[in-house]
Amino acid sequence: MNLKEVGYRIKLCRKEKNFTQERLAEEINVSPHYIYEIERGSKTMSIYTLDKISKALNISTDYILSGSEKEFPTSNDNLSLIVEKIPFKKRENVANVLSVLLPYLK
Repeated sequence: MNLKEVGYRIKLCRKEKNFTQERLAEEINVSPHYIYEIERGSKTMSIYTLDKISKALNISTDYILSGSEKEFPTSNDNLSLIVEKIPFKKRENVANVLSVLLPYLK
């Protein structure tokens, strides 16, 4: 992983959202100087900080780390909203039920 590239992608997305370093720092509860160091590639971040940055800027962690798939997929259909609320441990059971029901849907 190239820290300079990671920092550059964060900086680009921060600027696209019209966030200052200070605003992003405030959103994720770190110092503006820490954001500056991440963006220039001189500091690493924890997965917790990565997650907070991802959510604050509405970009995927995959994009931050590797440059792929920038935006979170957004979907407002009822099924997506229901699935979001299902605990991960139960999602396989739901998938099995749906795979049985799908052939009977018109």
